[in-house]
Amino acid sequence: MSHSLRWRYSLLILLLALAACGMPNRGRATPAGPTPTLPPLPTGTAKIDARVQLGTGALTIVALGDSLTAGDGDDSGAGGYTSRLEKRIAGVRPGSKVINLGRSGWTSKDLINGVNGEPATLTQAVEAKADIALVWIGSNDLWYLYEYGPEPMTPEAEQEDLRDFTNNINIIIGRLKQSGASVFIALLDDQSKRPVVASPPNPAEPAFSAITPADLALMSVHASVFNRIIKQRASANGAIPVNFEGLDIFTNPATLYDDGNHPNQAGYETIAQIWFLAIEPHFNK
Repeated sequence: MSHSLRWRYSLLILLLALAACGMPNRGRATPAGPTPTLPPLPTGTAKIDARVQLGTGALTIVALGDSLTAGDGDDSGAGGYTSRLEKRIAGVRPGSKVINLGRSGWTSKDLINGVNGEPATLTQAVEAKADIALVWIGSNDLWYLYEYGPEPMTPEAEQEDLRDFTNNINIIIGRLKQSGASVFIALLDDQSKRPVVASPPNPAEPAFSAITPADLALMSVHASVFNRIIKQRASANGAIPVNFEGLDIFTNPATLYDDGNHPNQAGYETIAQIWFLAIEPHFNK
């Protein structure tokens, strides 16, 4: 093989190896020492069949999350997606109820530990002995990392955040499954595209003033890695991912509240329908 062909062959192998790792180069220096990677799926669990059958009769459902579960932005007074979902499920399973454990501003860590004396909603969900647990968490993990983290952001801070998020999702899914609940967990939207930061409704008073354009580019990548973690941990632990990734709920004015961050009542109608369509195939009829 000529020198030129050997060089091209070596370059091809290098490019394939970089593509396989799944972590794009964002133009920052590689930290000293080995780069942390996501934990592998535990041996023997990658092929768990996550489908569940929800028996018959009324269902108890707990919904855990942040302001998107609490219902911020729903000025109809209906309380976000949970009340709308309850109506849909009760139409199929009379007497079913959805317990809303959403807390505005909470992170995945807060779900586990509680905040400022308020008890952990994960503990409350476990104690409820629910048939179904809905989990939608990670938005504030992203906001806080890029709002309050180092500026400029460092690869070390991002990797530490990924490790923490992976551990938190493991704990949340694991404890809910141990309580006997069938777990459905949401994939996240790309928050860097929400108007609250991408095109602030009130540029004079931005909601996240420390998040720079460079941070938004990093946040977009980080959100996609969060979703990779959610999918991986769901697969390993027998939970069911629910797709909110790539949808226009948080960019379409028809479904977005005027803060540019939360859904409006039409948005929550759409969200309730997405959750219902994920759950409904698992009903025993």
